[in-house]
Amino acid sequence: MKRATIKLNNIKNAEKALRPLVPEADEGMKRVEIDITLNPPEIEINAEDTRALRASMNSYLRWLNISEKITEEFI
Repeated sequence: MKRATIKLNNIKNAEKALRPLVPEADEGMKRVEIDITLNPPEIEINAEDTRALRASMNSYLRWLNISEKITEEFI
């Protein structure tokens, strides 16, 4: 099993960015387990193979990037 942890300790409003992603993580995906914690703010990804790990990381990092851009623009 492959594993990665994305820590958001230095990101402004990290908890607000992660909260909407919790239902996505709870829904589940094939070959991947996602665990999101709000305190400390982090995403833990466990995947059966490197391809699934990379795809999951790309998705969550993209969603976090979009959230950060929206926050900068409107808050």
